[in-house]
Amino acid sequence: MSSNLHGIAIGIERSQDDFYLAFKAVGKLTHEDYEQMTPLLESALAGIKTPEIVALIDITELDGLSLHAAWDDLKLGLKHGKEFKRVAIIGQGELQEWATRVANWFTPGEFKFFEDKRDALDWLC
Repeated sequence: MSSNLHGIAIGIERSQDDFYLAFKAVGKLTHEDYEQMTPLLESALAGIKTPEIVALIDITELDGLSLHAAWDDLKLGLKHGKEFKRVAIIGQGELQEWATRVANWFTPGEFKFFEDKRDALDWLC
């Protein structure tokens, strides 16, 4: 992606009768992106009594992370990883698939990589 557009969109979506958190990462993420997103995520998680969250993360338009953003992502995952039961990651290529496998090492929830959104939702919900 050659645009300067970057950031993380967060939403709550529904597939049939199931709700899930949806994230869409675009461009090269920065520390400032995490400074904007982290309080929103933490606020949403604070209202959940029994956290067994399922999430869909779309990284098909992700161009990478700054070093500081990668550190922010690791800290966020270590802090909140136990609250996620399953996370489906939609991406492209071996590097993104490898990163998904690495995420499984650091969190008790299950992370799985998909190239197709429908397949991801079938597994997630």
